[in-house]
Amino acid sequence: MYRNVLVAVDDSEKSKLAFKSAVETARAFNAKLTICHIKKNTIIYTPIDPTGMLATTYIFKQDFSDYMEDVLDKYKENAIKEGIQDVEIVQTYSSSPGLAIAEVIAPGYEVDLIVCGASNKSGFDRFLLGSVSLDIVKHATCDVNVIRNGGSH
Repeated sequence: MYRNVLVAVDDSEKSKLAFKSAVETARAFNAKLTICHIKKNTIIYTPIDPTGMLATTYIFKQDFSDYMEDVLDKYKENAIKEGIQDVEIVQTYSSSPGLAIAEVIAPGYEVDLIVCGASNKSGFDRFLLGSVSLDIVKHATCDVNVIRNGGSH
């Protein structure tokens, strides 16, 4: 039985499918729904060139935009309309969203199911960018439901 279902969202279509599945699950178990979004954190990267010397430092800035505020509020409104009584929004920063969700947020909020969407990345993109859903599956200590094609048909 699930008491707290966390759904990891952004503004993608896969997130909408994951949200729908999470709402259905939370409703079925009369569980709390925790809606989670991770903003990109600053990464400072200094590569080492072939001679062993440090090369130019690259700084990737933190995402201070508020574009997700309205999206998160709409997710919450929709969950309440669907009959979920206890809905919480969690938003934070991390350079590794999957690890933040699996190792910090889920245990900290006593989540017993994480729902997320699978990305459409493959091959070289996945190698370079990693996969949030893969990190969640590998590191979560609770159940994980990865939505690939919208759940049941």
